[in-house]
Amino acid sequence: MIQSRPTEPIESPATSRRARGRPPDEAKHAAILAAARELFFSGGPRRLTMEAVARAAGVSKVTVYAHFNDLPGLIRAVILAQRARMTQTLDDLPTDAETLRQRLVEFGHGLMIYLTSDEFLTLQRLLAAQAPQHPWLGPIVYQEGAEATWSKLAGLLAAAVERGDLRPHDSLLAAEQLLGMWQGFQATALMIGGCPKPTSEVLRVRIERSVDLILAAHAPTRSGDCQGDQTA
Repeated sequence: MIQSRPTEPIESPATSRRARGRPPDEAKHAAILAAARELFFSGGPRRLTMEAVARAAGVSKVTVYAHFNDLPGLIRAVILAQRARMTQTLDDLPTDAETLRQRLVEFGHGLMIYLTSDEFLTLQRLLAAQAPQHPWLGPIVYQEGAEATWSKLAGLLAAAVERGDLRPHDSLLAAEQLLGMWQGFQATALMIGGCPKPTSEVLRVRIERSVDLILAAHAPTRSGDCQGDQTA
């Protein structure tokens, strides 16, 4: 069965409050979120301020605060929206082993296209440089981004166990191993400009081989197979 995530998302009282009274304007909400994403991914928290978002979205600062109580809440919303786009492939659970493999490969390919993009690498470098000045930033980005994606992938593997498509295993660990194989040393090399960006075809081969390894490692035992370690 899937284990619980190591930690719970950080959420301040300010970011958990819901605006009261008149429902927020959806168009303004979307404009604010889009402006915040552009500022965050192009310049990190250094460029992302409530004032800058208001200017970019064409609204007042009061309107920004009406939709998002504070800067951590706004950044959290940006990360949640990005995560939703990246993990939507995992929303519909597979119905058998074949569609499980297909869903994993599809998700992995989309994820790695993003994780090797200039946009993502630029953001990671900015976060590494600026996180010491913003100690609240790292937990939000990690817990709502990487950790939540890891947990969702583990849930997909746990559901496959319940259907009988995989035998019981530590789904959280298997998901971590799969994500690790997809990224490999390439993640560090790309961060420091040590290797060229892989092509979509190269990524797909890497993803398919990694998925096949994990599925083979946890494939259900067939009737008649030997159980346990029979070596002397």
